[in-house]
Amino acid sequence: MTNTAPQNPLPAARPRRKWWRWALELGIFIGALWAVRAYMAPAVPVAFTEAPIPAIAAPLVNQAGLMALADPRQPTLLVFWATWCGVCHVELPWIAGLAKTHRVVTIALDSGDSAAVRAYLAQAGLSDLPVINDPDGSLARQFGVTVTPTLLFLAPGGRVVTAETGLTSSWGIRLRLWYAGWHS
Repeated sequence: MTNTAPQNPLPAARPRRKWWRWALELGIFIGALWAVRAYMAPAVPVAFTEAPIPAIAAPLVNQAGLMALADPRQPTLLVFWATWCGVCHVELPWIAGLAKTHRVVTIALDSGDSAAVRAYLAQAGLSDLPVINDPDGSLARQFGVTVTPTLLFLAPGGRVVTAETGLTSSWGIRLRLWYAGWHS
C-alpha cells in the first residue's frame, strides 16, 4: 500500500496585500501627481499672490465696453487661451457654461487681431464668452503666463489664490472658484 498525501485541487492562495501598502502606494501616487502639477503651474509673480493684481480694464472683442480683470466683490476666473491651442478647444465650452453663473474673464493670447478672435468665437459657438484680446502677449507677460491654457483664480479684490495650466474639469474649476471666494 502506498502512502500518498491527498492532492489539493485548489491552487495555493496568493498572500494578500496589506491595507497599509495600498495606502502607501496611493500616497506616493498623489504626491507625485501634486509634484508634477506644481512643477507645471505658472510662475505667477509673488506680488500678485500677496496683493491685488493691477487695476486693469480692457476692451472686449465680442461685447461693447471695458472689462476689469478683477472684481472687489466676487471671485474671478481669469483664463489665458489661444485659438491654436488644442486643449483650449476642449476646455472653452466648459468655461463658457461656467461664465453664465460665475465671473469669468478670458484673454485670447497670440491669436491674431480682434476680428480673427471674433471669427473663431463665432465658429466655435462661444460668442457670449467675455474675451479680451492680447495679440502680442504683453498682458500675459505681466502675469508670468507662458503656456495655454492658464487659469488664474482671483479672490474678491484681485489677489491670485491659485493657478493651473492644462486641462482641468469643470468641477475642478468650480471647486477652485469656491476656494478663492472662501480664501478672501
